Amino acid sequence: MKKTPLLLSVLLFAGCSSIETHVDYDRAANFSSYHTFAFKDVRETQNPIAMRRVRTAIVRTLSSRGYSETPDGTPDLWLVLHTRTHRQAQVTTWSSGWGWGWRWRGPYWTTARVEQIPVGTLMVDLVDTKAKELVWRGSASRVVDADESPQTREVKVQQAVDKLFDGFPPKP
Repeated sequence: MKKTPLLLSVLLFAGCSSIETHVDYDRAANFSSYHTFAFKDVRETQNPIAMRRVRTAIVRTLSSRGYSETPDGTPDLWLVLHTRTHRQAQVTTWSSGWGWGWRWRGPYWTTARVEQIPVGTLMVDLVDTKAKELVWRGSASRVVDADESPQTREVKVQQAVDKLFDGFPPKP
């Protein structure tokens, strides 16, 4: 009997921690001609550990799709990473009352709570090194929990990168 409330709370909070992704790409780009990549202009952030997690997740995901990282030499694609964190307002309302019908309800009140939730966004740009043009851009955003363990953060970063690159490379 005690497992039901725990299960409900896990399901509710699992829905709150979703990852939102957006992708855009140049339909004229020949993605079948790209085989290698390298990171370009990766600036140190306030958290270099988090940036290493992101890079590792991207290398793992692109390698599973047949791409090779070439830190030396000229790759087919430059990967440029951008990160940002902002606060987003979340409004939670709760209503209570009694009565009958649609006209008279008796005493009735609504309470609202506004919280500023931290949201982290990762943007990945893929640039064709020969044409020097942006050919693909993706962004992934999710609510950031400062109390997450390093293992949980690693899993969530990998999930975000996997979702971001779902359907990559684009079909012609």
